Amino acid sequence: MIEALGWVCTALVLIGFIVNARGHFLPALVWWIIGDAGWIVYDIYIHNMSHLVLGIVIIAINIYGIHRYQKTNKCINQ
Repeated sequence: MIEALGWVCTALVLIGFIVNARGHFLPALVWWIIGDAGWIVYDIYIHNMSHLVLGIVIIAINIYGIHRYQKTNKCINQ
């Protein structure tokens, strides 16, 4: 079961890369957040603290990216 979670998270992060490569930046960030949230659950289960911290940092960076994207687009659309 836990190994399946790892593979699902890997697929979600890869989907984010594909979506980003197609020019859809904001949806890619969402896919990455979902994938990394799953990785955090996985890391808690296997006690992999270094990767857990990495996941938290990546999620924070992606949330910042969403905030910047929305702020930039709000300024452009006004």
